[in-house]
Amino acid sequence: VQQWVTLFEETFDKMTHATNQTSKDKAEANLKTFIKKLQGQQGQIKTWLQSNDIKDKAALMEHQKLIKIV
Repeated sequence: VQQWVTLFEETFDKMTHATNQTSKDKAEANLKTFIKKLQGQQGQIKTWLQSNDIKDKAALMEHQKLIKIV
């Protein structure tokens, strides 16, 4: 999760500081990809949180919060 959040933040910074439209468009397309990846991971985390097999869910909840912040 952290890897995708970092990539998202770096790409968002590139998009906001882009000087031409082509760079902005490319960064925006990458952001959409990262959002889809994070949404997929969020779905997996929800499944794991509902599972009785996992006892310590603190790390999962922390990653879930991190995704929501982005």
